[in-house]
Amino acid sequence: MKVIDVFYSESKNISCISVRYRGIKAGQKITDENGNLYEVYGLNTNGRALLNGITQLLVQGKFEGNTVTLL
Repeated sequence: MKVIDVFYSESKNISCISVRYRGIKAGQKITDENGNLYEVYGLNTNGRALLNGITQLLVQGKFEGNTVTLL
């Protein structure tokens, strides 16, 4: 699925990935365009984003790319 936005915190080594999808749960595995594997360890809840169908995923490490693949 297409990535809407990615924010990376270098000091915490955490990426927050915004996607237009609601069915993702903590513990689910995802990959980026380069095949790097990440585990979703949390969801950032934002009421306005959720009303627009956008979910923000929290993963450890630097996520790169414009596509998320659910495993």
